[in-house]
Amino acid sequence: MSDVSFDNLHWLNLLWAVLGVAAIGVYGIWRRRRALRTFADAPLLDRLTVSGGWLRPLTRLTLIVVGLACLVAALIGPRWGAETQMLLRRNIDVMILLDVSRSMLARDIAPSRLERAKLAIRDDLLPALGGDRVGLIAFAGVPSLVCPLTSDYGFFRLALADVSTQSTARGGTLIGDAIRKAGALFEESKLDSHKMILLITDGEDQESYPVEAAASVAKDQNIPIIALALGDPEQGARVPVPGEKGETFLEYQGQPVRSKADFATLEQVAHASEQGKLIAVGTSNFDLGDIYRRVAEAVRSAEERESRTVRQPSQYHPFAVVALLLVLWDSCLREGPRRAARAASVREKSREVAA
Repeated sequence: MSDVSFDNLHWLNLLWAVLGVAAIGVYGIWRRRRALRTFADAPLLDRLTVSGGWLRPLTRLTLIVVGLACLVAALIGPRWGAETQMLLRRNIDVMILLDVSRSMLARDIAPSRLERAKLAIRDDLLPALGGDRVGLIAFAGVPSLVCPLTSDYGFFRLALADVSTQSTARGGTLIGDAIRKAGALFEESKLDSHKMILLITDGEDQESYPVEAAASVAKDQNIPIIALALGDPEQGARVPVPGEKGETFLEYQGQPVRSKADFATLEQVAHASEQGKLIAVGTSNFDLGDIYRRVAEAVRSAEERESRTVRQPSQYHPFAVVALLLVLWDSCLREGPRRAARAASVREKSREVAA
């Protein structure tokens, strides 16, 4: 049986105790018979005791030793055969990382990158969740928890509506810090659920090491990242800046600033885990609900395969039953000497009558 495995082989050390019981038992039987021969001669012993020879005490000792060995066999937890184990379906916890830096105000996707992302979350993603929990972190220079993981979609919509470029205390784009914050929040969650990070950004990052952060949460917590890349990666778009005298555009050293989507970095972030995926939206239309359904379906199918995995069931029960039967057998043998004594008494009376 090459497919036999064991749970606790260290219990095999108890076999030394079983061998000790066997040795002590044999020594005890020998000492008892020697003591009886010292007490009286053989003819007198036949009149004083019931002669059973070596067979009965050795049989009882064998039952005890084999029963103890069976208990040891049960303790080591043998496993063989095949068994299909069905698991309960787990929900998915989705933490959305929404980029609210000023580059998300670019209008290469209408009405802007940020507003289009908010519309996709509200109108497409929430109806597709189907009871799964969702949370929201807005990030720019620092990440800020806008809504903790919840299945109250009404509350989530209210929190999402207030998100803007003013939702964080500092400008910039630190994707890595947002990923690390999401990992920390997931680590605090005690629910047994699938975990997923949905990153929505144009990919511009200011040396926050997002690839290393994604690899860390994938390795330590098995959390994949679905990266949704918004914006034009070739021409980019100018970044509007609202002001008291009207709207202007962001400039640097007198030159207009054009924000370009960084798909290369986001691809590395997504592929830090095997289940991660990059959705390069660019400036085209997209359905975030359909994207989530496809990702969730892949997670569910993996869970279904896991639930149908054939596992080796524990087989300690036969050994425990055999040990119990041997103990009962030994208890029955305790009645033997009394029956033998009655037979000896009958023989003695027959001798007296004959005399």
